[in-house]
Amino acid sequence: MVGQEKRKTPRLDCRVPIMCRRGSLFDQTQTMDISQGGVGLLSPKFIPLDTNLIVEIALTPEAEPVLAVGRVRWIQKSNYSDSYRVGMNFTDIAADSKRRLAGYFDRGF
Repeated sequence: MVGQEKRKTPRLDCRVPIMCRRGSLFDQTQTMDISQGGVGLLSPKFIPLDTNLIVEIALTPEAEPVLAVGRVRWIQKSNYSDSYRVGMNFTDIAADSKRRLAGYFDRGF
């Protein structure tokens, strides 16, 4: 079926800056949406498929950030800018970060 949703977990709109442990790759990068299994990003730079990244996502200003390792699963040039839409699956996430992420979804942000 064309256009069928492939995500295993629901996503919420989430527009916050994201930090990465690999230099300045994520300068001016922000999340677009997030699920308990991954995150959608808007990046000014191309990120190759299957790139593994350690990310830090501050879901709210007052909460500790979510720390996770993720893998780039898809990338697509944006139609309206020089940016790229990036889909990343979490491959490893700390237990306390999992709890913070679950709490974020429980509150329905």
